Amino acid sequence: MVKNVGMIDRIARFLVALFLAEIGLFRLNGLEGNVSGIVVAIISLIPLYMVITRSCFVFRWFRFHSLSNVELLKFGDPYKKKDKKPT
Repeated sequence: MVKNVGMIDRIARFLVALFLAEIGLFRLNGLEGNVSGIVVAIISLIPLYMVITRSCFVFRWFRFHSLSNVELLKFGDPYKKKDKKPT
């Protein structure tokens, strides 16, 4: 999987996931069975998944990344073509 989400972006996505979960579960009464609250809480899992995997499908579509220079050195450029070794 392509690692294209940087640390600052991961923190922002984590905060968005927490915010959406709080809105869905508590403000929209998802814990009490309100369908709209449950839907918002489930949607909060999308940015959380991106935080855990360090990969964003939208970034992949547009060949964009939010990696810092240090992260680029650690993980490499996510869209640079890898040289294939002859067999």
